[in-house]
Amino acid sequence: MTFEQARNAIISGLEAHIGHAVTLSDQIADMPEFPYCYYSVLAPRIQTYTFGLLEIVEKDEGPTLVRSEPVAATMSFTFCSMNRETEDGEYVYGEDEALSLAEKGNGFFLLNGHNIITEYGEVVVNNVGNVSSRTSFWVEDAIRRYGFDVRFSYIRTDETPATLIAKPPNAAGDVKQ
Repeated sequence: MTFEQARNAIISGLEAHIGHAVTLSDQIADMPEFPYCYYSVLAPRIQTYTFGLLEIVEKDEGPTLVRSEPVAATMSFTFCSMNRETEDGEYVYGEDEALSLAEKGNGFFLLNGHNIITEYGEVVVNNVGNVSSRTSFWVEDAIRRYGFDVRFSYIRTDETPATLIAKPPNAAGDVKQ
């Protein structure tokens, strides 16, 4: 599994759980409608200092050298809202909405997102940080932000075509030992 595959499984599950899009931070894009969530990658590959498992796997294209190792990664999630009036005339208190959404996202990782099975392997959540305030000012108002960090692990695999060298058969057609 690659980091991107693990990340995509996490984002997909979190979006389904909270009912809002989860987007990558630090992009040039229009500001989404409130409430919203963004994530950043703090560490895409944290080694466990093992050399990994090497094996030759026979594939359709021929023999392939596969290296697998357990690794960890850390992502940060921030949930945002702002005091505003909706189209229905209802007033939304951004502090409550951001905190509620952050708590719901945190619950995802503590319960049904704790172990995510994908077609590429398994993503296991190792640590879910505490929800804390990340509020900041925006012009003369404040965007209410709450967030937490998540550390997860997965089995990283790397593959390359392999060339196998075999001893030539003897006169009888048997392989020499």
